[in-house]
Amino acid sequence: MDQYPTHAVFIADDDEDDRLLLKYAFAQHSPECELIFAEDGLALLDALAQLTSEPCLIILDLNMPRLNGLEALQVLRLSTQYKHTPIVILTTSSDSTDRQDAYALGANEYLIKPISVDLLGQMVLHLRKAWHLDQCV
Repeated sequence: MDQYPTHAVFIADDDEDDRLLLKYAFAQHSPECELIFAEDGLALLDALAQLTSEPCLIILDLNMPRLNGLEALQVLRLSTQYKHTPIVILTTSSDSTDRQDAYALGANEYLIKPISVDLLGQMVLHLRKAWHLDQCV
């Protein structure tokens, strides 16, 4: 049996403030989404191992300890279980090489972390529409 809800959004980010802001933004704009947070790529992979089905969305920060976002993305895309799962990179990095590497490894979207709560809310609404998060219940 799954330890986590079947249709959850998994978020890997090592910054506690960013996790709290994401939790707030999703609560305001997509409260039906169940969020599962991990502090790094290894913790994310451990949490995903508890599932027997595919999550509806995975959000990865790039700069994390132990296993960074690009490394986690590569592991996920090599797995047949997550080959078609939407994976969004959400990072502070505007470096074009990071963006290119993320898309080359199979990221579906690359978003720069907004600096305001309002912009973060708009990003959540975009994710909700783009990845059909209405089905994450």
